[in-house]
Amino acid sequence: MPVLCTAAVLLLLAARSAPCDDEIGGACEINLFWSGGKQVGEAEKSHDWERLIALRKQEVRAGCGIAYRWYELVDTLLQAGRPEEASRVLQRMDARGFEVSPCREAKYFARVESFLKTPLFEASPLGQKLRKLEAISNKRRREFGRELKRLPVNKRPPEHYIAKNACPFECCRFGDWTVLANTRLVAKPGSDRVVGTALKGSRVTALTGEVHLTPEPVGVLINGHFPKDSIVFVLDNLGEGYANVYTNGKIVEAEESYAEYCFRPSEACWGETILPRVPVAIWWVKIRLPNGVVGWSSQSNRFGNNDACG
Repeated sequence: MPVLCTAAVLLLLAARSAPCDDEIGGACEINLFWSGGKQVGEAEKSHDWERLIALRKQEVRAGCGIAYRWYELVDTLLQAGRPEEASRVLQRMDARGFEVSPCREAKYFARVESFLKTPLFEASPLGQKLRKLEAISNKRRREFGRELKRLPVNKRPPEHYIAKNACPFECCRFGDWTVLANTRLVAKPGSDRVVGTALKGSRVTALTGEVHLTPEPVGVLINGHFPKDSIVFVLDNLGEGYANVYTNGKIVEAEESYAEYCFRPSEACWGETILPRVPVAIWWVKIRLPNGVVGWSSQSNRFGNNDACG
């Protein structure tokens, strides 16, 4: 689950005095440590939609300021074939001040993202509102795009950026790894020259890693970590909702609270992406085999024991 940013915490505190909300079955209860996960899992497994929806609503009431929980409820309603109710929940989210899609949290839920493009949702009051806000954002993005073209080279990171000694996810660790599938190792990142093979069932040592990426230009919409109307470049992911960001020749850590669209610019959505897409980052890991041979692999999914959180 994404980390709570400052804006989400403020929403959560405001929810203490929130009145009864029919869309979530009652008033907010404020219990961040809701313990119904096991029951949710059982209801999901048995496709007991009524029970699962009731649990999702209870989960939302226990943390009304957590957008992720609301999106889980919307996603469950869609799975249960209740799109009209899902649309009403999204409208309640908007009324409560959430950044409703296309937003960063929604991108964890492909089903929700698809629903937001359906005629049913687009015909709703919120759907019509979002189309107008989307036009404003697109105009803003075009202006940032023109500014990006004028940005001198010395104000940009390298087009092909390499983050050294990078372990790019929460609880990521190097060290003693297991091999889940036979994996060829090459001489260096990007090379085709095979130097050895990590055999399934063996153990290897992950020495270090590099993330090879194209920096993501983002237009800044509020004054905060970065000056409003400036352009920064998001680099490698650090886990727990943070990334390295290049700004004015420096690299700083910042929350990944940016999106394709920010309809409510705030700390929860401080910037918008400028380009339609950038190439996917590649994580290269330097591996030492039991026989001492050292090589590189970009297939980290073929190894285990690299997550300290299990």
